[in-house]
Amino acid sequence: MDENWAKDFVAVWQSELTAMAADRELRENWAAMLSLWAQAAAAAAALLPHDAPPRSPGTVEPPRAAPAAAASGPGVDEVERLSRRVAELEQRLAELIERRDGTGPGRDGETV
Repeated sequence: MDENWAKDFVAVWQSELTAMAADRELRENWAAMLSLWAQAAAAAAALLPHDAPPRSPGTVEPPRAAPAAAASGPGVDEVERLSRRVAELEQRLAELIERRDGTGPGRDGETV
């Protein structure tokens, strides 16, 4: 069913794009819009500085702050706690898969 839906979806978009390509007015509007975008991009690029401004020989830059120290890593206890939690979740997932497939306990209403 999903495959048919996907094929139908692609077919609809192909027909829509074909119809849009055949529509002269739509093509002209898209061309005009892209032309405006190109003009706006060119105008914006012209406003951006291309070269750094020249500095006078007597100009002194203010000192910069020292770089921040590297972030401390998680503690060993936190890593161990996360590892235990991942193991618990993996076990729970395995139990749920077994119950879904009917190969494990829990099929008679027993909670896992």
